[in-house]
Amino acid sequence: MSLLRLLLKMPALLLVTAVSAFVAATAQVLSFGRLRPAAWTGSRACAAWSKLACRILGIRRIVQGKPQGGPFVVAANHLTYLDIWVLGSLYPSVFVAKREIAGWPVFGWVARAAGTLFVDRESARDVVRVGQLMSDRLAAGIPLTVFPEGGTSRGDLVRPFASSILEPAARADAPCFAASIRYETPGVAEPPSRTICWSGGKPPFFHHLIGVMKLRCIEATVIFSAVPVRSSDRKELARRLWEDAQQTFVPIRQESRPAPGCAP
Repeated sequence: MSLLRLLLKMPALLLVTAVSAFVAATAQVLSFGRLRPAAWTGSRACAAWSKLACRILGIRRIVQGKPQGGPFVVAANHLTYLDIWVLGSLYPSVFVAKREIAGWPVFGWVARAAGTLFVDRESARDVVRVGQLMSDRLAAGIPLTVFPEGGTSRGDLVRPFASSILEPAARADAPCFAASIRYETPGVAEPPSRTICWSGGKPPFFHHLIGVMKLRCIEATVIFSAVPVRSSDRKELARRLWEDAQQTFVPIRQESRPAPGCAP
């Protein structure tokens, strides 16, 4: 049965990815370099792609709260590349991601076309460069999504948020919402810390994605902070957002034990 799921999901995911990448790339060309229409169309192409990907992969999203207001920033903990599809399906935004994602198959195709901002976190100069691009998008009214932990975890805790990536939000006095994400794989003994979490190393991306496709269902729980955080001090902003995310975060299953059955 898991092989059948793979045979059904793989071509469907590749098809919607190719179509979404084409639409986003075409929008970039037709915008003639104008930021607002390119970012607006790209963020919505990414949102449509994410919704279809979640449906194909059987990701059931359980959501509490919703970011709203003017051009906002969402700061979330980071467990896996699935976070992008899950959050992307809930609201349109431009993602800020590590530079390695640009070269990934599947994700890289749409991410580049949709206008994702890629940053080398090890380079202070590149952080400044991307910070200016983030400021431009906030000024154009485009929401942003960032992962301030600086990498993925196994879902046992929320690591402190780095403040440098939040400098544009602090400077713009933008409303910022914390988001905590967790996963469960109902009916599967192997814990989601192994089947869902992925650090970008081993196993290889496609090997991990194939394992995800073989799962019957995935439950993703996302909790947004009820009240946005604002601060002109980026360190205070990072601390308060981390506290909000930490408060609502529930560690994901780490040890091998049977999980409850999949909800309808």
